[in-house]
Amino acid sequence: MTAAPLLGWDIGGAHVKAVLLAADGRVGGVWHRAAPLWRGLERMTDAVRAIRGEARAEGRHAVTMTGELADLFAGRAEGVRRIGDCLAAALAPEPVRYFRPGRAFAAELGPEAAEIASMNWLAAAEFAAGRIADAVLVDLGSTTADLTLIRGGRAQPAGRSDAERLASRTLVYTGVARAPLMSLARRVRVHGAWRNAMAEHFATAADVYNLLGLLPDTLRPFETADGAGCSAPESARRLARMVGEDYADGAPLAPWRALAEHYAARQRDLLADNLRAALPAGFAGPLVGAGSGRFALPAVAARCGLAYRDIGALLPAAPGAAPALADCLPAYAVAELYRRAHADR
Repeated sequence: MTAAPLLGWDIGGAHVKAVLLAADGRVGGVWHRAAPLWRGLERMTDAVRAIRGEARAEGRHAVTMTGELADLFAGRAEGVRRIGDCLAAALAPEPVRYFRPGRAFAAELGPEAAEIASMNWLAAAEFAAGRIADAVLVDLGSTTADLTLIRGGRAQPAGRSDAERLASRTLVYTGVARAPLMSLARRVRVHGAWRNAMAEHFATAADVYNLLGLLPDTLRPFETADGAGCSAPESARRLARMVGEDYADGAPLAPWRALAEHYAARQRDLLADNLRAALPAGFAGPLVGAGSGRFALPAVAARCGLAYRDIGALLPAAPGAAPALADCLPAYAVAELYRRAHADR
């Protein structure tokens, strides 16, 4: 009997990502949809149903998640269960299984909730460890950066829980879209001089990379701090507020692009500082970059004296599909890990 197709899902707090695999591992589609969970579970459910319809393949589903961290839920266990309930309803009657590190995929969301919560980074690292023996995998997305050491073809995380990874500096809450600019710098260089910046949620990293022309299409349109639009002048207006100024329509964008580059450099510094602290003495790399924000990682690798490799070069996919898979590495990883574990079933 030929195995049914498989959809791998990464259910995040801000996005739903999915990858369709045939039984032989060929990629049949990649999806990356905005679904802000803090605005209600129906956002996630709608995205899942839409992707499921577009996939046009009845099959199996392998899931990992971080969406249980949304403040919509009282705690992680509740979040895992409620997300699981929604997935079961949206994907019924097809079987849904959940990634648990070091153990078989779970079919039920009872006491296993703690093992399932926030493990998408480890699914990605376990997959990458099968492709490269020694590296540090850095998955930089819209909200966070996950730094995971790979040694001897095995993932060697410095902690499993979010609390442990925050302590070890391998979980860094900075991303290329949702990071508030007040988290990146308290003093900035603007118009050629240093100035204090406001500790207000006036602008985000999406405005920075929007002005610099680097923000990926998968992160557009982005949720703005003021609820306004995503044009370059609107991003300039939000950046100007950070330093106590107003941007007038039609004025040159060059000063605000310079400020955007300053904030981008501070984010690279933040990532490099955490990476240096997290890596063991004598580590020689390379840094393997994944996620929608990996365009920023070659400069981070250079700051740390490491070679850079894009995860897309390590993926067994057609060249045109590799960038999309690299954006959605945990979804691809969880699908491939499940496919391998059930290849003969």
